[in-house]
Amino acid sequence: MLIGKEILLRFLKLEDLDFLYSIENNINYFEFSDNPQFYSKAVLKEYIKNSNTSISTYNQLRFVIEHKKKAVGLIDLFDYDFKTKSAGIGIIVKEEFQNLNFGSESLDLLISFAWEDLDLLSLYANINSDNTRSIKLFEKFGFIKNDELLFELNR
Repeated sequence: MLIGKEILLRFLKLEDLDFLYSIENNINYFEFSDNPQFYSKAVLKEYIKNSNTSISTYNQLRFVIEHKKKAVGLIDLFDYDFKTKSAGIGIIVKEEFQNLNFGSESLDLLISFAWEDLDLLSLYANINSDNTRSIKLFEKFGFIKNDELLFELNR
């Protein structure tokens, strides 16, 4: 668990099944995914059971963004590469919880975790050019645009 001022980042629990289902199957969020598809609750339940392992097992870690005991979003490290010590970051905050600084606080916590606990050297995010909120968020933390969709941050 990573603890911030207003939020905490924690691993998924079975109690998060409905929340995860609502995020993963929301077609409004498909544009942010490299592999948009619908998931059954059975598949997501299995995912939750197996998701709290080492990042090297699945090359991914997913955290729930929690505020006052309520799940408000998700933030992931994915495509972990132990050779280059790099990973991608993805974040989604439900619309009703946007503009409350939860994205910034989550990204700050995850970057610190990536540098200090995982000893990563590089992070990246794929962001569509029309997603100005995400672009501003990642640029705020020093990510630099390297091509049309790729933003990178090096330690």
